[in-house]
Amino acid sequence: MTPLSIYVHIPFCIHKCGYCDFNSYALEGLLEKGRVGEDWAAAYAGAAVRDIESRAAALGLAGRPVGTVFFGGGTPSLFPAPETARILRALREHFEILPGAEISLEANPGAAEAGRFADLREAGVNRISIGVQSFGDAALRRLERVHTGEDAREAFRSARRAGFKNISLDLMFGIPHQGLDEAAADVESALELGPEHLSAYELTIEPGTNFGALHARGELGGLPDEDADLAMWEMRDHLFSEAGYERYEISNFSRPGFRCRHNLNYWRRGEYLGAGAGAHSFIGERRFWNHARPDRYIEASKEPTAGEEDVGCTEKSIGETFMLGLRLTEGVSLDEAARSCGADPEEKFGGVFSDLIESELLERNGRTLRLTRRGLLLANQVLQRFI
Repeated sequence: MTPLSIYVHIPFCIHKCGYCDFNSYALEGLLEKGRVGEDWAAAYAGAAVRDIESRAAALGLAGRPVGTVFFGGGTPSLFPAPETARILRALREHFEILPGAEISLEANPGAAEAGRFADLREAGVNRISIGVQSFGDAALRRLERVHTGEDAREAFRSARRAGFKNISLDLMFGIPHQGLDEAAADVESALELGPEHLSAYELTIEPGTNFGALHARGELGGLPDEDADLAMWEMRDHLFSEAGYERYEISNFSRPGFRCRHNLNYWRRGEYLGAGAGAHSFIGERRFWNHARPDRYIEASKEPTAGEEDVGCTEKSIGETFMLGLRLTEGVSLDEAARSCGADPEEKFGGVFSDLIESELLERNGRTLRLTRRGLLLANQVLQRFI
């Protein structure tokens, strides 16, 4: 039986950053509004445990092998380690967590403490992903982050001291008023630490965020133009490659053997179960998601579903296969896509494939399609063709 992936969403943050459109909430604001009580962590962990128990039984997933677990947020490192351990115990009770399973947790440097990392390691977490974004204090202030560059370095060192041998760092490019030299300094600072994995994303301005509102009013200045963006991407790729990191996805790089297996399952359109506020699941071509607000989720945790859709073997499922799979440098096998979707992808998207190949955005090697280097640079435009 193919192993399942499990995602646990921890929506609490110290501060919601201006660019963030994730399902996250400043803890102090929730407490002030009475949406959670002083026992917020225990109440939320209890809800997640009930969610896990009920879904394992209702979906016939009890005892299913699990290859990856990912605690995302929000700021999971803000969540008390004993409550994280409680959720992991529930997962072990209801599923078969495979030996060598990848168990990841996202950490923000401002919420990271050496003792907490040690407790998380003891609870069974074996991979830490630290949201650095930048090592430059001025850039961090522009992003409304609550940590400093030195906080980020100390978080990495603390994770190493706690015994973590698989650490990922997140970096962000295209920060307002960020120049090429500043972006290169961030890359060099990350490489000096020697993480096993690096994620490097471009800042996107999303509607519904503070940055989105500022941008709509013409008040968010200093965003890089297309040429500056391209220069940053080429610099990043060159320095990562020289340091021995393999690019395996549009924005992700790793040392050999340290690709993020949890995200690989998403990109390969594997099954996953989500627990926590707003978490999504994908089981048997059915996609469903939980109530987004933490208080609603806690109240309804035995039946937390807020919505669902049956994807089925449709044009949408074929499109998803390519929209997700082409993010990977390995590309997508037409034969595997046909087997998983029950239909010939070329019948549905043959014209799109031809257009992208002619535009030198896509290349075909036998029965495998993958993005060209130019396609990687223009990936958002390419992937939109499959929606």
